[in-house]
Amino acid sequence: MPRAAPMRATPSPASTARRPAAPLDFEQRWSVWAAGYGGSQRTDGNAVVGSNNTSSSIYGTAVGADYRLSPNTLAGFAVAGGGTNFSVNGLGWGRSDLFQAGAFIRHNIGAAYLSAALAYGWQDVTTDRIVTAAGADHLRAEFKANAWSGRLEGGYRYATPWLGLTPYAAGQFTTFGLPGYAETVVAGSGAFALNTTAKSVTDTRSELGLRADKSFAVDSGVVTLRGRVAWAHDFNPDRNIAAVFQALPGAAFVVNGAAQASDSALTTASAEVKWRNGWSAAATFEGEFSNVTQSYAGKGVMRYSW
Repeated sequence: MPRAAPMRATPSPASTARRPAAPLDFEQRWSVWAAGYGGSQRTDGNAVVGSNNTSSSIYGTAVGADYRLSPNTLAGFAVAGGGTNFSVNGLGWGRSDLFQAGAFIRHNIGAAYLSAALAYGWQDVTTDRIVTAAGADHLRAEFKANAWSGRLEGGYRYATPWLGLTPYAAGQFTTFGLPGYAETVVAGSGAFALNTTAKSVTDTRSELGLRADKSFAVDSGVVTLRGRVAWAHDFNPDRNIAAVFQALPGAAFVVNGAAQASDSALTTASAEVKWRNGWSAAATFEGEFSNVTQSYAGKGVMRYSW
């Protein structure tokens, strides 16, 4: 049974709080930016619990603004819109339109920093499922889902003769609110149409990692290369929901989705060019890898500061 789920490695409106940024002149208090992003993910199912392989993709655009409250404190907000597509081993598929909004604040204390971010997401989801137990039944469901997330991160940057190294630790949560919904018949019969109960799932994640950065002066400005490697641990990776056949309202059962791995490796590589006229451009690639999941995401950003 297909269900929409947030993609871990996808850049979010609050993702600007996740990476150390070179400080700007305090006179340049405002900056505005626009970004395009996209990503894909595949998660292997488990035959023992009856879950199937799933794949998903996401795409969208985001815009935001940052304001320097003091030489050491930066705050900002962003909004984003886009869509997702997902499928479950050829047995079902779906899509969603999404809206996201987020805000962050970051404070530097010498070489140390502390950042916090909060975000909200809304999805308008449509799922389609094909049942071939007795002919070919095409079943569809439409519903709205909500997600809330937060992240707290701290680190300390060590300057070396070759590059900057920043070990960091972070904790975050994602709460996904799925409403109760009922499938309708598109073709065939409704003998296997399902009703599902509302469910709210919260997954907390810890993250330990190392960031690296290196800047080069060029004629027109500064080029900065950044990288990250990290280990993440999810405390609630399970994906299941209670369902009941509409034709047999007393026969409830549990549907298992492909579960994320508890432990995964995270990688990031990015390049940014800052020009003297206040404009900058950046490209970022992110990946998440485990024994059951492969996830890739990319983002391009244009920024203007004044």
